[in-house]
Amino acid sequence: MKHLILCTLLVFSFNTGFCQTQSLQDVTVEMLKETQSPTDEFADAEVLFEKGEIKFTAIRSWNYEFEVTRRVKIYTKEGFDAATVKIPYYVGESNSDREDISGIKAYVYYLENDKIESEKIRNKDIFDTDENSTWKAHTFTLPNIKEGVIIEYSYTKTSPHINMLPEWIFQNQYPTRYSEYTTEIPIEYLGYSLNTKGYLPFKTNREELEGRLKVSRSSEATSMVKHTHYASNLPKIETESFVKNIKDYLPTIGYELSAYRASTYGEFEQRSGSWGDVVKTLGKTDSFKKELNRTKYFEGDLEFLIGDISSPKEKMEVIYEYVKNKMTWDGKERRYTSEKLDKIYETGVGNSADINLMLTAMLREAGLEANPVLSSTVSNGTALFPSVSGLNYVFTSVNINDEMFLLDATEKFAEPNILPKRVMNWQGIVMKTEDYESLDLTPKMKSKKKYQVQASLDAVGNIEGLCRMVSYDYFGIRARKKIEKKSSSELREDYESAFKFKGISEVSSSNFKESSKPLLESFKFSSEGDFVENIGDKIYVSPMMFMKTNENPFKKEKRDYPIDFYFPQNIDYFISLNIPEGFKIDYLPESVALDFGDQSLKLLYLIEENSGVINIKVTFDINDTFYLPERYPNIRKFYTDLINKENEKIVLVKI
Repeated sequence: MKHLILCTLLVFSFNTGFCQTQSLQDVTVEMLKETQSPTDEFADAEVLFEKGEIKFTAIRSWNYEFEVTRRVKIYTKEGFDAATVKIPYYVGESNSDREDISGIKAYVYYLENDKIESEKIRNKDIFDTDENSTWKAHTFTLPNIKEGVIIEYSYTKTSPHINMLPEWIFQNQYPTRYSEYTTEIPIEYLGYSLNTKGYLPFKTNREELEGRLKVSRSSEATSMVKHTHYASNLPKIETESFVKNIKDYLPTIGYELSAYRASTYGEFEQRSGSWGDVVKTLGKTDSFKKELNRTKYFEGDLEFLIGDISSPKEKMEVIYEYVKNKMTWDGKERRYTSEKLDKIYETGVGNSADINLMLTAMLREAGLEANPVLSSTVSNGTALFPSVSGLNYVFTSVNINDEMFLLDATEKFAEPNILPKRVMNWQGIVMKTEDYESLDLTPKMKSKKKYQVQASLDAVGNIEGLCRMVSYDYFGIRARKKIEKKSSSELREDYESAFKFKGISEVSSSNFKESSKPLLESFKFSSEGDFVENIGDKIYVSPMMFMKTNENPFKKEKRDYPIDFYFPQNIDYFISLNIPEGFKIDYLPESVALDFGDQSLKLLYLIEENSGVINIKVTFDINDTFYLPERYPNIRKFYTDLINKENEKIVLVKI
């Protein structure tokens, strides 16, 4: 059901037909005199016009030309960043992969005695920088920037990577008055799937026409389909908490090559019309066709590892732990191997495909039913439509007695069916030998966290105690990453920062390397008035001390995006507080149960006093992880009630 809701939210039907588009007009005095955006008076800048236009050439090989024009109005000093422009381009590892940027033009327009003046960027002020081994960028900053100016720039990118055309996002970090994306596709040769997402609509004009395709030194007539996608008066992008990837909800269109043919007389070859086509395309690559069948490089180690183990599950666990410990992930999310796996095995470092396809091959060689699982990471966005580029990651599935286990050996602290957070992104595609299977990647099992506190309060309001924390599953991964490679003093500082008070000592942990067990952490603490107020002969005590929630994560009155908690959660607090001699309870908060209405969010708060000891048990449950924006007001109120309850105080009075 969640998947259906997500699809409905992310995919809208854009309006088709023929509607009026806009063209770039000359800069006017009136434009330059504007002091604020008509749609957002607090905007630091505004995109007045932007257009991207795609055309194809077939000179020696297929290329697309991507011409971009953008005009931005700057209102405040905080908007000066808009005058610095970076144009990234791919250089790859060979000339055949390389993209080129040409025709860079950039101007700044301003008023001088009510007369429009302009300055042009000089070629010597455009810098070519290395981003990494395969990407470069042209970077420049326009001159004479001040409040009120308008900047305008354009360029053309030429690329051989026609499998995936540049994605166009209609929203920006500033309000946008008009945004347009146009493509002209030679339909006698190339077929593209149009993939859309976002909750703000845009319009589309579709036109069939006879065009000219550049081939060698001439051009030839061919049938074209021209799409013009456009939108007006778009608000700036607002960041929100509990959103996996904001790009999933921005109005966006992308083009993926779904079919092609070498000549007008040939047949169209399907590439990604369905998930079956995608799996078939990927299955032909060396990563999946050859590397999964290479076994010689690990056969000796595998034989030693599994020895006389007969249990399939135990074999899986032993091989999984071995690969996790032997291999180091280089941080790259990939669907293809970087080189032959025997070399990767020898170096001990690889990308996600290197490591997890190696794991799959070893599991298969051990006689287990193991298959690669293709998915889209959170950073890559949700794969709503069949596409090769939509699947940028590989991990492993193992079927044992009809029970599915999901493994990712790039995460040192993961366990079977506990995938890294970056992979928890809706669905995966199990790539079987002759078939494929869709797989729900939404975590079903609750991850647990327990706090156990024993503390004593003295007559002047000082508290001393011991805190123990027990972290399971995703909480365990998160906690292990926080304490990894840190000294006791660094951990103490981290705890004091997280809990927002000083006075922590004797920090310790156990089970750090045994990720199949819960992580245990503990520390002693002492507080002089952090959680206590002395007023007259009364002491006001915050019973949850440093564990209470101080701030509502949902501050805005309205929310446009869904809320995603990633995984189901159960958090328990057990607090035992000794009250000082000579004092008695004057007020004790009531025990209460807060419920979201459908049991998807729950808070149970129990408190009692027994022989001078106050015992508090608080349980917070998140049972559903995904909520649509219309439920936001109720979630916000639930958190407000939760915070109010956790911040209630015990009142002690002298006897």
